[in-house]
Amino acid sequence: MGVPEITLTEDKRCLLSKVSSGICLATIPFNFIMLAMGIYIELAVQDKVGLIEGSRNALPAFMVILSFFGLIGNVLGARVCWVIQNLKRREAWKKYLTIFVYISLVIFVCVFVSSMLCFASIASLRKLFGKGILTSMKKYSTDMHKKHIIDVLQIQYKCCGSNGYTDWFNYKIVSKKYLNDDYMTKEEQETFNKHDDNVPFSCCSLKVLRPCINTRVHGTYFKYNYANDLTVYRRGCGDALMNSYKNILNASGAIIVILALIQLALATGTRLLQTGIENLKEEEDSTAYLFPSGAKGGKSGGKGKDDETQNLLGGGDLPDDDIETQKTILGEDLPPPPMTMLASLQNLPPVGSIDDMSVDESFDEVEDDEDFIPPRHSVRYVNEM
Repeated sequence: MGVPEITLTEDKRCLLSKVSSGICLATIPFNFIMLAMGIYIELAVQDKVGLIEGSRNALPAFMVILSFFGLIGNVLGARVCWVIQNLKRREAWKKYLTIFVYISLVIFVCVFVSSMLCFASIASLRKLFGKGILTSMKKYSTDMHKKHIIDVLQIQYKCCGSNGYTDWFNYKIVSKKYLNDDYMTKEEQETFNKHDDNVPFSCCSLKVLRPCINTRVHGTYFKYNYANDLTVYRRGCGDALMNSYKNILNASGAIIVILALIQLALATGTRLLQTGIENLKEEEDSTAYLFPSGAKGGKSGGKGKDDETQNLLGGGDLPDDDIETQKTILGEDLPPPPMTMLASLQNLPPVGSIDDMSVDESFDEVEDDEDFIPPRHSVRYVNEM
């Protein structure tokens, strides 16, 4: 019937329905947590959307939609599992139980995929942030919006550049239209034109007492060595961002894994309850299972048909009653044909002309023979010989 087969009494079916209903209610807090985390991640990413290069991560939206679907499905499932223990209403509600079994299985698969996406998004989000920060740095001197995003990011997360402060050495932090006598002295113009080791003021560390050196960072100054006396942040903003998001994604993944395990237990319990009710007949006990074993039954049924065919062809072992019947049909219990009868059969005309002969003409030679046997049996004896 199925594997594994479990025998359920009426008391066990009622207990299983109550447990399944309780598991449905237990998933509700976890679905609310997943909903809150999905909204938080979406808002946090939205705040840094200007730093994301490429396609947006669909994980937050997937978590929000899945949590709503899980809440509605499990609340309705709790109602179905609770009502199904009522014998008077069971027949009308068991079709809803079958539907909920498939719904709970779909929710389990989606929740499990969501948990895997949480862990996989850590690496993909780091790449998106890294590319986005570098793109914004490239436009720092020409785009006011990008400049504002980068400055706020570096001040808020206490970081500099994408992977480190040296990333700024590849980009200009001052627009060319300001490199003239109207805005800068000759010395300042020379600093930004001839030297590339400059970083924005937002990279200056708040933990250093001496005045910040953000131009010609690797230059030589009085009592200054950048290897030991650096006044800007060393950590890159990509790593700073991911340290924050990594904790959120890891926590979300762990909670969603727990929810997936609970959902799997719910799908298992409701499946046993559903098969146990469907296989219930007049007797009180019924057999419940998780997976049907139709392939096994089909194989044994085919074997039975082969055995039956083999028996009909005479190549198989027959029961004793069938053997006796076969012997009777084949005439094995009849006495052997007399020699006179055989001689008479040899003198018969061809089969094609037998219809034109009368019975008296065909057998007048054996008419007075005491061992005469009807022609029907005689033909059978010839065939047996």
